[in-house]
Amino acid sequence: MSTVRAGLRLLGIALRGEGVPVAAGLALLVGSTAAALLQPWPLKLVIDSVLGSESPPALLATASRPALLGVLAAVVIALQIVVGALAMLGTNFVIRAALRMVFRLRCALFEHLQKLSLSFHDATKVGDSLYRVAWDTYAVQTLLNNAIVPATTATLTLVGIAVVMALRDWRVTVAALAIAGPLVMLIRRLDRPMTRYSLRVHERESDVSSRVQEALTAIRAVQAFAREPLERERFERQAAASLHANLHLTLLQTGSQMVVAALMAVGTAAVLWLAGRRALAGALTPGDVVLLAAYLVMLYKPLETLAYTAVAVQGAAAGARRVLALLDVRPDVTDAPGAAPLPGRAFGGLAFEHVTFAYGAGEPALRDVSLDVRPGEVVAIVGASGAGKTTLASLVVRFYDPQAGRITLDGYDLRALTLRSLRENVALVLQDPIVFGATIRENIAYGRPAATAEEVERAARAANAHEFIAALPEGYATVVGERGVTLSGGQRQRVAIARAFVKDAPVLILDEPTSALDAENERAILEALARLMKGRTTLIIAHRLSTIRHADRIVVLEGGVVVEQGTHTELLARPRVYARLHSLQAAPVTP
Repeated sequence: MSTVRAGLRLLGIALRGEGVPVAAGLALLVGSTAAALLQPWPLKLVIDSVLGSESPPALLATASRPALLGVLAAVVIALQIVVGALAMLGTNFVIRAALRMVFRLRCALFEHLQKLSLSFHDATKVGDSLYRVAWDTYAVQTLLNNAIVPATTATLTLVGIAVVMALRDWRVTVAALAIAGPLVMLIRRLDRPMTRYSLRVHERESDVSSRVQEALTAIRAVQAFAREPLERERFERQAAASLHANLHLTLLQTGSQMVVAALMAVGTAAVLWLAGRRALAGALTPGDVVLLAAYLVMLYKPLETLAYTAVAVQGAAAGARRVLALLDVRPDVTDAPGAAPLPGRAFGGLAFEHVTFAYGAGEPALRDVSLDVRPGEVVAIVGASGAGKTTLASLVVRFYDPQAGRITLDGYDLRALTLRSLRENVALVLQDPIVFGATIRENIAYGRPAATAEEVERAARAANAHEFIAALPEGYATVVGERGVTLSGGQRQRVAIARAFVKDAPVLILDEPTSALDAENERAILEALARLMKGRTTLIIAHRLSTIRHADRIVVLEGGVVVEQGTHTELLARPRVYARLHSLQAAPVTP
């Protein structure tokens, strides 16, 4: 899709619901333009009828020259008031509509990003998505305010002035319009490089945003390792690339402006020479020359506007292209046609039937995995890093879909269920718990916002979190920092466990929930997890085997394949993978 067509397509999407105010704004601006066409006439009449000997219009034929001068002065003021008022109202209509369009487009883009599958987010920089939502969406405002509206009013002004000038003297009008051809050629010549550099600017600005986001997200590591100079150097490289792209675009824009100004100077000189010759020959009055000169200034303004509009369109359309590219991405995981919700609360029976899955075109992370999990059973998934443990759990909530085989919940193929219904029946507690920059109460009730204060507190007590929450300045109303930075790792984990209690889902996935905790926190969290797992189908992903010895069953993965399964005691009795992993963890660490 061409850049300009991308801009028009995005504008068409964003204009839905704003057609009336935009049309009203354009109508007012057209009225302002029409009134502006009358502004040079009082000056002509002053020169020809007040200072000269030409007869005034019939309506003012009986007025004395001083009275005529006063009337014309009043007309100048009245016309300016009308032009200004209509322009102000029209501009206000258009700008307000454009801002609402940006708002709706941002909301639509954010909603779309949330629906996209993890495969997209895995491959896309957060900073790039952020830039598209925060800045590229302004393309619709730029296209409307700096392109569509100016181009419309400029075109109408151009036509109106050309007609009026032609009625006075067609030869002068032809001379004035002679620069239109070279101007069009210039715009067409600039189209490709302007598109290329505009896209490059947006991409480099996106890179800068990504660099800042990554560095600030990892600020603890940056400061701990004293790597501020390295991060500054990386940022400066990205910022320099953005600077150079902007400089190239600016050079192109200023160069085009210089050429446009030169063309206008040539046109002005030609018109003044020809109009002067015509006046000397008696074909035009002095007032006509002044009138044509005034219209000449007004004529070149819309020509200049149209030339610069082409530049604005390329810059805005580059952003539009990036927004559309994101909107056109379809999620890999969606509700299948005919997908239905579960008939009720799930019992929790899970079955993996010959499941194979690979990330992209890489080697399979899971190979022909078959596994049955009974309702209420606690199954631990263990194995070395990269064995496929987290992948297995991710398939249960359909973050991804397997390339072969199927997974069922209570006998229903997960792909036959709606995503909402499936995910309402599954709760996740991750190794790095997600805590939002909101109140403790909002964080705990995140999976079920309608939960009462009593339910939230009950969940916090069950998660061994109530004591530290009660000690906070505002208790459950305390707002934690972004990503919960004001809480310790153990506190964040207990908030996440309380969230799972409130959600009360029949299927629970614990992804290494204690791997980064000290002994005291681990003990408190293991107690909370034991209460949480009671009566729920639970998959525990674990590296530390000491935390899963009481699981009903332990499944060992190696290279994406189930190599053995059984209880802790049964697996230790076999000299295979689990026994080897256990002995490695039990062995003392020697320097």
